[in-house]
Amino acid sequence: MKYKLVALDLDGTLKNANNEITEKTKKALIEIQKQGVKIVLASGRPTPGLRHEAEELELKKYGGYILSFNGARVVDVKTGETVYEQTLTIDEAKKAYDRSKEFHLACMTYKDDVILTEDIDDEYVCVEAKINDIQKEKVNDFKKCLNDPIHKVLLTGQPDYVGSIENEFKQPFGDSLSIYRSAPFFIEIMAKGIDKAASLDRLAQLLGIKQEEVMAFGDGYNDLSMIEYAGLGVAMENAVDGVKERANCITKSNNDDGIAYILSQEYEGVDF
Repeated sequence: MKYKLVALDLDGTLKNANNEITEKTKKALIEIQKQGVKIVLASGRPTPGLRHEAEELELKKYGGYILSFNGARVVDVKTGETVYEQTLTIDEAKKAYDRSKEFHLACMTYKDDVILTEDIDDEYVCVEAKINDIQKEKVNDFKKCLNDPIHKVLLTGQPDYVGSIENEFKQPFGDSLSIYRSAPFFIEIMAKGIDKAASLDRLAQLLGIKQEEVMAFGDGYNDLSMIEYAGLGVAMENAVDGVKERANCITKSNNDDGIAYILSQEYEGVDF
């Protein structure tokens, strides 16, 4: 079997427009796990925001992994062990917050299963809470509530505005932090060097899996690094053009079982 690890973005990739994993895709992913393939859920979501999908795909049974916060944390689902993480310092998180206030952006971070924010009614803070099925907690002083570990600070604003100020916002930080848009209304701030590819490479080395034995599926710009890293980088038909241009191949959309379509070609003898 050529590919030993399959990394999957969630929204727009593993999950369809109804926020569901289709039965065909689920069956395909469980079948390859039975053959020994490791599944990695690779998302910008916080770790608790991936728990339902991990259960649905039986990752605990087969020894899969969660790569959350775009790679700032990697967890072994079977043991619950954090096998890799790289976090922001409290000072870095405070500077991100101060910069967010200069641009009138809502700011949030995560503690256990809760979103911490001063902007509890912000529409995109509400979107983040709903996507991840976690609670929001209003804090009166964001900087005073910061405690280690801080995997990510997430900023939100109207899409057109966020797009217009993104480059200016990042200027003072240079390359000291990883800062990018994951959605039109989100700016993600993480420790320097954090992206999905870097953490996926760490995990592959830990498991003794070669780069060419990795397959990755994605649709957004935060998937680009792992698409380029993987031995087979697959863009969904609904992916942004930049991802399609750099992928090894393009599959069907997330609404048309694009993951199962590719797996049926790459894994012989597996009945999907």
